Amino acid sequence: VLVSYSKKGKAAYRVSRGADDRAAFHFLAVKISVQMKGGHMPKRGENIYKRKDGRWEGRVRKPEPSETGGKYKYIYGRTYKEVKEKMEVYKKEPFRKTCLHVWNMREAVEAWLKYGKADWKPTTYRTYRQIAEKYIVPFLGNMKIDRITAHTLDHFRRQINSGNGRYLSNNYQFYICSLVRRILMYTRERYNCDISLPVLPVFQNKKGRIELPGEKTLAALENYLLENIEEDTCVGIIIALYTGIRIGELCALTWEDIDWEEGILQVKKNLQRIREADNLENRTRVIMLDPKTADSMRFIPIPPAISGLLQAQKRKTGFIISGRKNAWADPRTVQYRFKKILQKCGVEYFNFHMLRHAFATRCVAMGFDIKSLSEILGHSNVQITMSLYVHPTIQQKKKLMDRFTPYVDSAYTIIL
Repeated sequence: VLVSYSKKGKAAYRVSRGADDRAAFHFLAVKISVQMKGGHMPKRGENIYKRKDGRWEGRVRKPEPSETGGKYKYIYGRTYKEVKEKMEVYKKEPFRKTCLHVWNMREAVEAWLKYGKADWKPTTYRTYRQIAEKYIVPFLGNMKIDRITAHTLDHFRRQINSGNGRYLSNNYQFYICSLVRRILMYTRERYNCDISLPVLPVFQNKKGRIELPGEKTLAALENYLLENIEEDTCVGIIIALYTGIRIGELCALTWEDIDWEEGILQVKKNLQRIREADNLENRTRVIMLDPKTADSMRFIPIPPAISGLLQAQKRKTGFIISGRKNAWADPRTVQYRFKKILQKCGVEYFNFHMLRHAFATRCVAMGFDIKSLSEILGHSNVQITMSLYVHPTIQQKKKLMDRFTPYVDSAYTIIL
């Protein structure tokens, strides 16, 4: 038995001299030798030693060994902690240099898209790529990522809003600038780039006023739909009118998604047409996805107003709205059919999505609580419902104003 004693006289190591213990014996022999010389063995995998002169020494493998300097970089410090921190900085340095001195914004964009593609939905990936190819790369592609500042972003947002033939909303400009900052943040965190994140430009909150279709317009539309209820497109539109579901959710809806006994409609899929990524011809394809968010997978009670007409067709199977070449109709086809129906109704055109806004506004007018309405619409929180989908009508405002009473008992008298 090999025994090593500390200064206090306590036994520190014991190893048998068997053939199976030669490796352990050799390790401890080296460790004892180092400690007797006043040094310290490194922790496994760290390569940090305490030298005879009291300093600490660390060894890091170089990313690209030089012909004269060898494979390792030696780092010194007064304490173990100091050396360890210097080693961590050195390990990050090659990535930082590559990121700063080689990468421009175009390369950062490609790295970000490639990294996120596996986790994003195809529609999300395509949206990001379209914005990158249309705005970010043409204007910032050749700029080094460490040169992008708040002033750069402010100039960039002015550029993308001029010369493209149409005005971009402040919200969309802010979204594009946010993506630039997000790409820089990814580059900094993923590759340890020593860059500063620019402050986003300040945008005035100018929300465009949403013009909802009036009651007469919706009444004319509903009348046409009921008169032509044998057409599956009319069935689908009236479902959207009374449930507020999105057009992609409607296109994915099947008769099997309706629970006739409970009178409930289940939203569990979303049909979308997307452009193929990374192709020169810019072709599109239709895909079936999960709903927009987890909250979008939901159950919606069917209103009695349309329950009867749906019950009359309960024996049907497959997609509620069918296509000519496929069992389903994609959102672009439904939008086209919807436009034709509005023309037949003799009313001014409005986007299909306005049915969702009109439904939400009508629900509030009828006294729905916001939490229930938010869940019916499939929103993740009530703030989205209140800020984007609820638009009080002039009639609602008038009823509220009519509640005012005089401060005094007698009514005011206006003397002309």
